[in-house]
Amino acid sequence: MEIDIVLPCYAPTENWYLGLVEFNSEASKFWNLKYIIVNDGTTGSVVQNGVNFLTNQNLSIQCISYSQNAGKGKALRTGVSASKSDYVVYTDIDFPFTNSSMINLIKLLLKNEFDVIAGFRDEVYYKQKMTYFRKILSMTFRFFISRILNMKVEDTQCGLKGFNRKGKEIFLTTTVNRYLFDFEFIYLASRNPKISLGTAAVQLKSNVVFSKMKFKILLQEMSNLISVLIINTLFKKNKAR
Repeated sequence: MEIDIVLPCYAPTENWYLGLVEFNSEASKFWNLKYIIVNDGTTGSVVQNGVNFLTNQNLSIQCISYSQNAGKGKALRTGVSASKSDYVVYTDIDFPFTNSSMINLIKLLLKNEFDVIAGFRDEVYYKQKMTYFRKILSMTFRFFISRILNMKVEDTQCGLKGFNRKGKEIFLTTTVNRYLFDFEFIYLASRNPKISLGTAAVQLKSNVVFSKMKFKILLQEMSNLISVLIINTLFKKNKAR
């Protein structure tokens, strides 16, 4: 079974590839894995040095690069577009989730019961090194998703997801380039009656450090949220006519 792992990469640490090597040592026992790394405008040699190391380890690596940073959503769409496999999984370049979390998600995906599998972060996740503001922000957003939008998958922002070719078609219709591309993807999938959605519980590695959410980015993502909801509401009305 072949699976493509798509990894957006922007300004990674010098040893960013070690998490990939660790995951591959376990997951390659079960599947043939190809890693599609999208260099989202990182300058210098740190990305290429890691790619060279991975290639020398006989891992299947494809690296796509462009010069200007365009955002995680754009990077993932670029990588997913290049995928040839029936199954795609994406996560962050530092592999923040435990290997068992990723392996369990892939196993669930391969059962073919769901077209899209979204990682689900439980209460343990919020007890880790997360700032109080970020915790409140995340919980409020999840409340909005589940109670206001009535979506079955309330944790849209977990950075680990997998999907088959039907899910891939939905993912490639997303337009948001920054953080809320995850929400847009699950929102579109949940509104499509031909797409089945599932979740898989995930856990973070103990050494993960949360980044700070800048107010400027927060405002930008609020604008993206409004745009996604308005555009898709108008599209639905026009389609119904």
